[in-house]
Formats: sequence, C-alpha cells, structure tokens
Amino acid sequence: SAKALADYAEELGFRVTRGVAEIPTAFVAEYGSGSPVIGILGEFDALPGLSQNKVPYKSPLNEGAPGHGCGHNLFGVASLGAAASIKDLIDQGKIKGTVRFYGTPAEEKFFGKLWMVRAGLFKDVDVVMDWHPAAETKAAVQKGLALVDFQVEFFGQAAHASADPWNGRSASDALELYTSGINYYREHIKPTV
Repeated sequence: SAKALADYAEELGFRVTRGVAEIPTAFVAEYGSGSPVIGILGEFDALPGLSQNKVPYKSPLNEGAPGHGCGHNLFGVASLGAAASIKDLIDQGKIKGTVRFYGTPAEEKFFGKLWMVRAGLFKDVDVVMDWHPAAETKAAVQKGLALVDFQVEFFGQAAHASADPWNGRSASDALELYTSGINYYREHIKPTV
C-alpha cells in the first residue's frame, strides 16, 4: 500500500521522498512552495490476524496474516485525495503554500508518526490534519489524548543496611515515589489545555 500511494502521488506531480525516518514504508509527498505548510496524515496499517475476505463474518484470506481494521484501508487513500485537492487549489491560484502528504505506516501498532516526528519531518509544518472513519460524517476540532512516551532511569547508591542505611539511596524507592506522584498528579491536577 505504501508503494501504491507513493507511486500515485508521483503521478500527480508530488515530489516524493521514500524511506524517511529509517522506515522503508514511510514517505513524504510534497507539492507547492512556501508557507503555509499544510500537512495531511496518510495513515496506513495492517494489523496482525485481520486478514479477511469481503464478507460480513470472519473468513481470513490467509489464516493469521495481517489485514485492515477500523478503517485502516481508507486512511491513506482518502488522505491522498485530500492532499491532491489542496494541490489542485494551489495550481488554480486559489491558495498559496505547500501541501505535504505524510505516508505514515504503523498507524496503530508501532506509531510510525513518532519516528517521523523524531526525524524532524514536522518541524516546519503550520497545520497537520487527519481523520478517522466513523458512523457519521462530520468535521470536528478537538483535543486529543496524545501518547507521550519517555524513559526515566533511576540510580541508587549502595550503603550497609545496618551500619549506614541513611547514606543509601534506593532506586526502587525513587521509582515508587515517582509512580505515586504521577497518580496524584492525574487525579488532582486539571488539564490546562
């Protein structure tokens, strides 16, 4: 699906960079120049165990193979259509700027977008839009509950348990205090955004 989307973007006249963020199936397709830079997320994913024939009951094409769920077959295609529409507006002189389609693999399982963010691919973007299939058609501007992933490392200091315990620093105690603090923060501090 990544190749089909990238190839089609090239056919439409987008400048395509493949294999970005060290992900073979990630790519960026860009058209226009200058600002604003409008980003469109073209998410795609194939989830483990969801191979499925075109029937309304479980019937795998290939038992145990990956497949699309919850609209994953639509994200990339419809998003590229949106990016192409913005490209047409640029061509017609109705708007100025750059439209950038992000071919973002692993929408759900391994979060390809995180790798793309870390690679700096969104640094100059003015707005990024995405969508998700639903039971009704509507536009919404809403807050999201973003996944924030980080690592914390605690270091301790050894000390004799009976002769010198006050000079010890337990990394396990620090971890316990840290997780307790996070829980109190969540329960008692109202979000500011």
